[in-house]
Amino acid sequence: MLWLSGAALVFGYLVGSLPTAYLVARRAARGAMDIRELGDGNVGAGNVGRVYGRRWGITVGVVDIAKGAAPVFVLNLLVSLISTDAPDSADALPELSGSGMLAGASAMAGHIWPVWLRFRGGRGAATALGVTAAVLTGPVLLMALPALVILWTTRSTTITLAFVYIASIIVAKAIFDISWLPIWYCVAIIVTVGLVHFWTLKYRPSPATESAPAG
Repeated sequence: MLWLSGAALVFGYLVGSLPTAYLVARRAARGAMDIRELGDGNVGAGNVGRVYGRRWGITVGVVDIAKGAAPVFVLNLLVSLISTDAPDSADALPELSGSGMLAGASAMAGHIWPVWLRFRGGRGAATALGVTAAVLTGPVLLMALPALVILWTTRSTTITLAFVYIASIIVAKAIFDISWLPIWYCVAIIVTVGLVHFWTLKYRPSPATESAPAG
């Protein structure tokens, strides 16, 4: 249905474009600073955490993950409710739909190119994790505890996220026997994050580091 695809694109983009890091950083600095002018200039959880402290970074990370997961879940549920082939069981989880995949990709685009910040957003790592979790829920949940151990020992969100992405995809096929379409979809999401990360490091100059109160 064309209207459903359009709704997926608009809803996903609007949710994804919520400038979490910008708003949280403004709150942490009491409206005095712009996170795009601090640290490495990235509008994401890692930069907020480095500049303002871990609790602010965690807040941004949690919301950004939810921004990726929510559009996929909502569109999958909507499709399952209006589909004539919907399962009879009320407890059955909605399956991944084309509209759900569109919503997830659109949420990623909204986070990376938010209209509210003149299309200069974050790199999309946390939002990509949310999309992956919505598509490969079982595998991602299975990797949650090992990921926490890796984060605790390495203190690196980059290593932790890379582990979750790669391990979840492997587990999805090896243990859960999930079909190839959602797996390749998640691979595309991860590749997109890598390309955006490379582009921002190469072509987006980092601002001069400024001091900001920790919180």
